[in-house]
Amino acid sequence: MELKEAIDRAESDEGVKKLTKYFMCSCFVCIKDIKDKIDEWTLLFYNPEKELVIDCFVNDKFVTLGEETPPLKEVKKPDFTEAHVTIKEALETVEKKFDKKTINVLITLHQKDTLVWTINMITPDMNATTFDIDAKTGNIVHEETTSLIRRL
Repeated sequence: MELKEAIDRAESDEGVKKLTKYFMCSCFVCIKDIKDKIDEWTLLFYNPEKELVIDCFVNDKFVTLGEETPPLKEVKKPDFTEAHVTIKEALETVEKKFDKKTINVLITLHQKDTLVWTINMITPDMNATTFDIDAKTGNIVHEETTSLIRRL
């Protein structure tokens, strides 16, 4: 499922339409391998008055809203019209630089200094290689590998 399709499905949902004081602040998906098909997106909506976020799960059959929860960090309002790079293009960029087997690929479109795709490649040896890809240009703006075991 393309991100635009997920956003369109969410915006036409009656429950999402009732979130009048919310704005979409990020989009997330988890797959096992970089070549896997994306079947479900999680769209995160933020209410600055309440300082709460709500998850919206979107697949080809359902749009489901989660519970309101406090955000994990400060929320910036992104301009998603700046996302000229698709998820497919961002993954192709990562695939050229990363050739290890993965157990999970965590993908987020969100606002940092600019709008970025953050792609975390989790390997069986519990290393995470993070790529931040500028969603406007497609350039890798940050790359880092971290041991998840050492962080425990």
